[in-house]
Amino acid sequence: MEFLALLAGIGVVAAAPLVPGLRPTAKKVVAGGLVFAEKAREVAAVASEQWMDLVAEAKAERAAEAEARAEAVETIEITIPEE
Repeated sequence: MEFLALLAGIGVVAAAPLVPGLRPTAKKVVAGGLVFAEKAREVAAVASEQWMDLVAEAKAERAAEAEARAEAVETIEITIPEE
């Protein structure tokens, strides 16, 4: 459905120079496209920020787990008696 709206918008913009009455409609279509593009950028920025937060949290958890495993390892000293 959105694809059909996009095609209709492209058609209106393309026909605007040929049909003088379509110019106001073409401007509205272009303005709507600009609003859509701005909103899409905002949504992408929020999604990117959330993704980066998730990646940072996952890295921090992996580092903490690795540190905990390293601390859990015990060193055992074995003495071999000399004869």
